[in-house]
Amino acid sequence: MTSLPARSAADHAAFEGSVAPEARRLFGLALTILGDRGEAEDAVQETMFSAWRTWSTLREPSKLSAWLTRICVNHCIHRRRGLVRRILWSSDQWLTATTAPPPTLDRRLAGFDRAFRRLSPHQRAVFTLHVHHGYTLDECAGLIGCRPGTARSHLGRAVATLRKELADV
Repeated sequence: MTSLPARSAADHAAFEGSVAPEARRLFGLALTILGDRGEAEDAVQETMFSAWRTWSTLREPSKLSAWLTRICVNHCIHRRRGLVRRILWSSDQWLTATTAPPPTLDRRLAGFDRAFRRLSPHQRAVFTLHVHHGYTLDECAGLIGCRPGTARSHLGRAVATLRKELADV
């Protein structure tokens, strides 16, 4: 287990005051990428832990939101890969229980949810950051750590997949 760096109460208060307003937004982002409330909560907790560990490396406080978003997206992508592995190696009963859409959703929303879950982690991240959070593709590229052309490709593939999957819905 990794221990937290020793910091003063003032450091803790400054950190808490800076990142607490971002927690809700990060949770929404993580939930959209991961599609699971528990996984999203864990990803945000890991994001906060990573941010605390590396708090002293934040050079431009004005870019706190982008810095936290990048940490969160990276944790989500990492968790998503692990989640896919667990799903592939799990029993059919668990797979059926977690992939069935909630009965309260209408057919179109359930279809979108199914299609969205089929996107790769990077496609989900770029789609979510661009469409839901309004980041430009250049900003998305910076947040997920790829080139702008790659971000455009991820978005294009995501949109094409969603259109194809939702054509009959």
